[in-house]
Amino acid sequence: MLERDERRLRQLARINIEGGLPPSVTLLNDLVKFLNQAMTSRGKRIVTILEQMLELEDLTNSIKPEEPMIAAVEWERTDPKKYRVHWEIEKRGAMLQRELSKYQFIPHAEVAMGGGGQGPSQWAVWWKGDSDSKWKEPLRMAPGEALELILKLTHIGDLTRLRRCTECQKWLFARFRHQTFCSTKCQQRNYTQSDAWKAHRRAYMRRYYQKNFKGKQR
Repeated sequence: MLERDERRLRQLARINIEGGLPPSVTLLNDLVKFLNQAMTSRGKRIVTILEQMLELEDLTNSIKPEEPMIAAVEWERTDPKKYRVHWEIEKRGAMLQRELSKYQFIPHAEVAMGGGGQGPSQWAVWWKGDSDSKWKEPLRMAPGEALELILKLTHIGDLTRLRRCTECQKWLFARFRHQTFCSTKCQQRNYTQSDAWKAHRRAYMRRYYQKNFKGKQR
C-alpha cells in the first residue's frame, strides 16, 4: 500500500502546469488553498465543477465492473433501478460538460536559451486560461490553473484524493488513500466525539473514582 502511494506521488511530481514551476506537491498545496479560500464567483465555480466530478465518479463506481456503460434508455424496460442510475450519470455528465464548455485554454510554449547544441532543447509548454490574466484574488493559483490540475489528476486516477475533511469540511489532498482528516487536530477532535471514545472515557472515570474516592467515603 505504501509503495503504491509513493509511486503515485512520484507520478504527481511529473505533473507540471507551467514549465519551470516547483514540483507538483507545491501545486497541490496551492490547489487546496485555492479550493478553501477562493471567494469570487469564478473561484467558487471551480469548486462546484470539482464537486460535480466527484459525485459523478461516485455514481459511476456504483456500477458493477462487469456491467457495461450503455445508454440509459436500454435499461428502461429490463431494469428500472439501473435505468435510474445510468440516467443520472448521463444527466450529470451533460451538466459537467456544459460547465466545462465555458472555459478556454490557450497553448504557450517557450524554449530555454543557451543550449548551444549540446543536448535536446528544453521546452516549457503549458495551457493558460484566457481570463487568468484578469485574476485579482490574492491566491497563487488562478481558476484556469486550478481546473487544469484537477483534470490532470483524473489522468492518473487520483481525483478522489481531493476530498473534504471529515471534521472541519475543508478541502485536502489525501497523501494516502485512507486519509480523511486535514490535520491531527481534526482527527483527535473527531475521535473525542465518537461513541468508542466516550465509552472509554466513562470507564476511565469510573476507575479513577473507585481508586481515589470510593475508599475514602467509608
